[in-house]
Amino acid sequence: MGMPGLIRILLLFWLAAVPPAFAAALDADNTHEVEVRVVADAPGAAGETRLRIEGGPVQARSARLKFELPATGDKRWVLWLARDPLDAVTASGGGWTPPQAGFFRVPADGQAYQGTFPAGFGFPLPRGASGPQELRLDLQGSVRAAPVPRVLSEQDVLRYVGRETALAVAVYAALATLLIATLALYSAIRDPLFLLYAAYVVAAAALMAVANGHAFAIPGLRALGARGLWLAMLGFNAIALTTLLRFADVRGSGSPLLRGMDRLAMAMWALLLLPLLPLPAISGGLQAVATGAWMLAMPVAAWATLDGARRGIPMALATATALLALFASAGAHEAMHRGWIEDGILARHGYQFAVVLVSAILFVGMSSRLALVRRRLDDETLARRDSEDRLRFERLRAGLAQALQDELRTAPADEIAPHAFRLLCGHACELLGIEDAVVLGNGYLGNELLLAQSSERQVSPLAQAALVARNIVRLHAQNRGPVHVRIDGALASDDPRVPQYAIVPMRLPSPAWAALVLRVQSAQGLAEGELDALAELARIAVGHAGEAHAAIQLRKTAEYDALTGSLNRRSLDQALAREFKPSALQAPLSVLFIDIDWFKRINDEHGHACGDHCLRSVAATLRAELRPGDALGRYGGEEFLVLLPGHDAAASRVIAERLRQAIESSAIDWQGMRVMLTISIGMAARRAGDHQASALLERADKALYAAKHQGRNRVCVAPAAFI
Repeated sequence: MGMPGLIRILLLFWLAAVPPAFAAALDADNTHEVEVRVVADAPGAAGETRLRIEGGPVQARSARLKFELPATGDKRWVLWLARDPLDAVTASGGGWTPPQAGFFRVPADGQAYQGTFPAGFGFPLPRGASGPQELRLDLQGSVRAAPVPRVLSEQDVLRYVGRETALAVAVYAALATLLIATLALYSAIRDPLFLLYAAYVVAAAALMAVANGHAFAIPGLRALGARGLWLAMLGFNAIALTTLLRFADVRGSGSPLLRGMDRLAMAMWALLLLPLLPLPAISGGLQAVATGAWMLAMPVAAWATLDGARRGIPMALATATALLALFASAGAHEAMHRGWIEDGILARHGYQFAVVLVSAILFVGMSSRLALVRRRLDDETLARRDSEDRLRFERLRAGLAQALQDELRTAPADEIAPHAFRLLCGHACELLGIEDAVVLGNGYLGNELLLAQSSERQVSPLAQAALVARNIVRLHAQNRGPVHVRIDGALASDDPRVPQYAIVPMRLPSPAWAALVLRVQSAQGLAEGELDALAELARIAVGHAGEAHAAIQLRKTAEYDALTGSLNRRSLDQALAREFKPSALQAPLSVLFIDIDWFKRINDEHGHACGDHCLRSVAATLRAELRPGDALGRYGGEEFLVLLPGHDAAASRVIAERLRQAIESSAIDWQGMRVMLTISIGMAARRAGDHQASALLERADKALYAAKHQGRNRVCVAPAAFI
């Protein structure tokens, strides 16, 4: 059975059981009652029909009850008092002394009309009694009350007890139903608000049990006496205010005062300590504290829910209306105990009906938020899954970079690319959870035919398919982004039955080419994020392979800078001198002065080792964007110089911008961190009057200075004004 079905069954049970009980409770009285005149021994009578205890320290009230019983044969009459919170109730007269009764004690053996749910204090008069009667009634109590002594027929007493029992069972059944439904919802969506509401329902049931006197059958509570009543009232007050503030989402309110009402809830929780303190001096003030607490908390809760209704919280307006009804019925209950209004069903039990009503409406309002809660949980799940995927990729990325550094450090020059791309294939398989991946290429780092695969077999089926479709792979290797292609042998196909492959191009210096090839089982292909991740892994592999190969070449020649693998200063000067020979003066020539922005900060924050790594990475990225005939050299520190033979100013400006964008869009890996860099470029083209390289370099240097002065990460072209 699903969760909605369970909730429907519980609600149907509640609807079937509760309304009949309330209907029986509201049945009009049709009693046989004898008029009783109360003659108090001391001040305290509130008229001729009731006594009054003001509350505070324990007070005693005594009175003589005068009434006349009709001659009704064997009909039995009962002295009856409603179950007000009295410490002791004693009746006597004419040798008749029934057992003493009390609100905070277990009914004595043989005490009449005391079932599972005691409904009042009943003292059966001697059978057959008739005519004028005078009894003595002694009361003791510390809780405000205005009991009304009544003389009823035994039949009417049993009817009254049945009615009170029906009311109690209805209230407890309603709260139990709400509790079960709430726990069922909490087990499904794990929203803490439902758990808080469940605690509220338990506190409401506890308050009802204590207020009706049913809970004092528990020895521990019986020992607390009136303190147990104030403890239950203050506890319910605190949990109810907390729950309603959370339901109304006061933290999202536009009212600063309402947003601060959490402090009032905390103060309500602090008041719970008062009934537990063994200080007689505070006992008398507990009733005033408890009464003041609910008189403050209920209007605040109503205000909060009205504000929530304005913000569109489901059932908030209905909850606020029910809270106002609860406030009115609680006020009527208090007025009854003060003797201001007559005792009756609504005055005595109206607040319990209102608590059930508030609880039911609050449950409906919270249930209507299930879709919002489920959507929030789904969003949290997706966010957590996305975060886990990113973390997993970062670990994989760092692992590939470290593996490339370790393995390529000792690899010979002609094995650098195969080693790097074999590691790339292995990490691509780990990323996607597949068994094989292949890199197919040509002309990179001295390898005419480049084939790397993750599997240990001689030539895997995927590698064979890639070799057969070599022309298709080469075509898509020149793309700037990954693609999905269906390949049938050596031909591309649109037939959905033909195997589908993902081809991830690897950016290599022309004319070399290479691509990562994977078999895709899903008809939808790989997700965009997966393709981007593969492209990033490919970029790392190419970068490290290029760095490793450059490092080997640098050891073989003194023309290159030992750190970056680019030309050193001496080689750049020689290349410039060749470009300024008389035979070459008519050919176009441009130079680019490149400076890494804020490079000192990289050294200061991450160390010089990181700075050197950044220099190598920048050089490799720049080199990948240039033609074989172009010259890249490290001019000094973090400055690079690019010679562009055969390029005029317009073409060189395009190249310079491409170099700047390549550095800006790349991320450099350093010990699991991503270092982002930008460069400033000064560009100058040879003019007709330039017979020496120094004039051209001076203009490019001034252009670089202008790029730095204008904010960095830009290309500045030397105008004619730069002499």
